[in-house]
Amino acid sequence: MEKQGMVSIWLGNIKTQNQLEKYVNLTYDEDGESIPSKFFVDFSIDMDETDEDFIEKAVLEEKSDNISALLEGCSYEEIILPKIRGYVNVNKLYNAVILIYNFEYEDLVNSFEDFDYITSTSYLQ
Repeated sequence: MEKQGMVSIWLGNIKTQNQLEKYVNLTYDEDGESIPSKFFVDFSIDMDETDEDFIEKAVLEEKSDNISALLEGCSYEEIILPKIRGYVNVNKLYNAVILIYNFEYEDLVNSFEDFDYITSTSYLQ
């Protein structure tokens, strides 16, 4: 659900940035109405509870199971990493990250195909 100061994090595997964009980005019909992306459908996210301007996503050059390496370069990493490093155990290799800011995922779907919901945490000091 929409919640100021929170970020929800997913990790996954996908081949290219273009494929990730297509998986996550909303599309629009001929009337200008937004259509939820496959990511939103897969994880049962109500797109009205998010702002697409606050979605950050990236495909990394190499797979990793190190949360610090996976989130390197993301917004607020210096705040997020110390908060989650102690309790987030990444137990497989990933090459893609999706972060939705000002949104606290309600953990409706833990995993879908190549993506896993990891956690939600505050990105504020």
